Amino acid sequence: MTRFQASPRSRAWAPAVVLSLVALAVGTAMAVLSVGYDGFAIPVAVALLVLGVASVDMTLVPIVAVPATLALMRVGGEIAVADVALAAGTIVALFLLRGSGALAMQPLLVAGSLYLVLAVPTLIINPYTANLVEWVHEIFLVLGSMVVGFAIGRGGRARMALSIYVMVCAGLGVIAVFLALQTLLSNGQFLPVYIGDLHKNTLGGMLATAAIIAYARPPWIGWARGSAQLGVVLCLSGVLATQSRQGMIAAGVGMLIVGVRPIVRGMRRPKLIWILAAAVTIGIVVSVNQQLSEDNPYNSANARLAWFDSSFEIWRESPVFGNGLRWWYTDRFGESFQPPNAELEVLTSVGVVGLVGFLLMFLVAAVALMRMEPVYGTVAVAVVAGRFAQAQFDLYWVAGQASLLWIVAGIVYGVRERDRFLGLDRTATAMREHAAQIGVAHGGSGRERVARVDNTGGPTSGPR
Repeated sequence: MTRFQASPRSRAWAPAVVLSLVALAVGTAMAVLSVGYDGFAIPVAVALLVLGVASVDMTLVPIVAVPATLALMRVGGEIAVADVALAAGTIVALFLLRGSGALAMQPLLVAGSLYLVLAVPTLIINPYTANLVEWVHEIFLVLGSMVVGFAIGRGGRARMALSIYVMVCAGLGVIAVFLALQTLLSNGQFLPVYIGDLHKNTLGGMLATAAIIAYARPPWIGWARGSAQLGVVLCLSGVLATQSRQGMIAAGVGMLIVGVRPIVRGMRRPKLIWILAAAVTIGIVVSVNQQLSEDNPYNSANARLAWFDSSFEIWRESPVFGNGLRWWYTDRFGESFQPPNAELEVLTSVGVVGLVGFLLMFLVAAVALMRMEPVYGTVAVAVVAGRFAQAQFDLYWVAGQASLLWIVAGIVYGVRERDRFLGLDRTATAMREHAAQIGVAHGGSGRERVARVDNTGGPTSGPR
């Protein structure tokens, strides 16, 4: 009896065919349910998407959590799609960790756990539902994101996950520029851009992170230089179109870190980033000073100063352990707002004790990432620093943005462990590629290759 066996080409196309059918099913379900059962459309669509992706390959489920950080629409009016995808990705990733070398990520996990443990006292002192729910939520946003990222990197899916994210952000950047130009032509004013439910600062932060990743372009991501540069231009153009000062700050900080931390000795990033950073800094300072000099108490700068003052007043109600996570969901205070500053948000929620844990979380993570080989750690420390800088003037604990930085941090640990398992030396490979670009021979030992590239990135009189 003859047995049918699929050809290699057909097997290669099978995942794409299945994913296309899944996308068709998701679209059909959303169309049908949105007619009379609009409250169930998004939950069913998310469930079908996760199940469909899992049917192709379980290791693809964590990948969904990366582009899903852009999906902030609410499921049933309570939880964001990004949180649903992150929870599903975390559960699957936990099953993929066995024997994967996840202990290498211990510094990150310790850093995240330290903050979460120091936030426990506020759960006891302020016993209300939103407090406990948000603490569990933050477990997923921090530890869950790290686990998801590690599973993606260790499973060899880093390129796919980050490529999808950057491509989607580049598309959003194009849309943002188009909307800005459309408004300029119709009204004669260059106004901030909002796309759907995405606030300009949220959108600006997302595009800034994508620009940092594309600018870093780590060798293991496999992007061509031209494609990465196009991604940087489109994402930065989108940030400018949104007029998000927080996004500009995030992009500037992250890209400067990439610029001063070369992957190999002798490599230099274009000096244009320093000029752009200086121009953006001057523009932001002028804009803020202009708003502060206005009599309008509701503009961005003056409103933030008022929120800062109110935050300190609320913090004084419980300075040591805080007033509870999501205290602004309660009616205990005369005002209800989420402080637009990471430290004040944490200080009012979990007090001085929790703030110490929060700052240590970032400090320990940054030190651990800086100690990694630059070929891995640079992109992650740039993303983490960029997000932290953005959160000095914006909300921190929000779905999507509060998880992506830790996903990227987990990814670089996963990629490094995968390379160790496969016996790959990414630093040596990057050195050879850089030497070829500047016309330096790259044969011989590693020490000889390093000797052929001086601090200016040019050939030296070292051994040939």
